[in-house]
Amino acid sequence: MRARKARPKRPIGVIMKKVFVILDVETITSAKLVFDIAWHVCDSKGNILESYNALVKEIVDTPFIFELLRKDDFMKDKCQMYIDALAMDSINVQYLYDIACDFWSIAERYNAQVIMCAYNAKFDYDVLNNNLRMYEGDDALFFGNTENVIDIMTMALATICNTNKYVRWCNLNGFVTPKGNVKTSAETVYAYISQNCDFVEAHHALADCDIEKEIFFKARKYRKKHHTKFASPVFKCNEWKQVQARNK
Repeated sequence: MRARKARPKRPIGVIMKKVFVILDVETITSAKLVFDIAWHVCDSKGNILESYNALVKEIVDTPFIFELLRKDDFMKDKCQMYIDALAMDSINVQYLYDIACDFWSIAERYNAQVIMCAYNAKFDYDVLNNNLRMYEGDDALFFGNTENVIDIMTMALATICNTNKYVRWCNLNGFVTPKGNVKTSAETVYAYISQNCDFVEAHHALADCDIEKEIFFKARKYRKKHHTKFASPVFKCNEWKQVQARNK
């Protein structure tokens, strides 16, 4: 095991501002191994202060990894993009612990409270903690608690999706599941707010951060309380049930 860097201490004194870190990960589906991670650091007005993207070195260095990725249902269509990026040295590659250190340093560098925001945040929260423990030991955690986490999905369900206009739009444009539920994925919500029915989510971490940022700051305009609870599983979430009730 490599020697760990010291985790940065929280800024001393009263923290006067917050920064919102819109985060996304892509995983090898079958094993839930984080392969691609990205985030945007944003101020309260939605301005991007910095962006970050890296592939996880533990995975990149795995023998025959791209042969395995080509067999993964979720990753196979994206495999060539990653191969090309690595060949052109156009994407960062880091150990997951070093990625975590970069994430932890945000609070110190901006002297701000960090709010991690992700669509279906429980997945990102759990998989990053589990992967870091696997590589660095049981006491290693990417996230220490859920107090500074916002699930963009819960937030969108309570605001953007919980309107008759959204439900009508989904029905008119075919964004309905075989069971008759209106869709509430990040892809569908972004298609709605951008009024682009042909939008297809890239499922590359940095590109997905772009759309999740737009959803998050659109939902913030409703000025409802931030939702720290996880929308997982989504069909048991009260906010999701309220959206579907509009479709009856």
